[in-house]
Amino acid sequence: MNDARVRARLMVLAAFCRAHASRLLARLAALGRGPLPVPPEEIDLDPDTVLELRREGAFARASAARYESTAEMARQHADLSSAWVCELNRTEEQDRARELLALAEGALAAVRRESQAVAAPADS
Repeated sequence: MNDARVRARLMVLAAFCRAHASRLLARLAALGRGPLPVPPEEIDLDPDTVLELRREGAFARASAARYESTAEMARQHADLSSAWVCELNRTEEQDRARELLALAEGALAAVRRESQAVAAPADS
């Protein structure tokens, strides 16, 4: 990143995420659980799950918009600490929305490829 403000913001967000992950792993370790398993790259999702991913993605987008307006209101009332927290939450919700919608689109693309593969041998 060339812009120092963007670079600084990304560094703060990255530190926040690392600290959050560290706390979660510490809680898991305290409960006698190890690190969570990593799921495979390709997973099959049923249409109901894809629909729920889309719904949750839309909800995350709406939450991000609410956090943005709340942050603006906090700034107007000179509550910069609350505005900062709202901005962090807004960014997190935007990221969550992007990820959920990408998962839903990826699942739909996989279903389309699968249906095309099944239809292709019948056509030849």
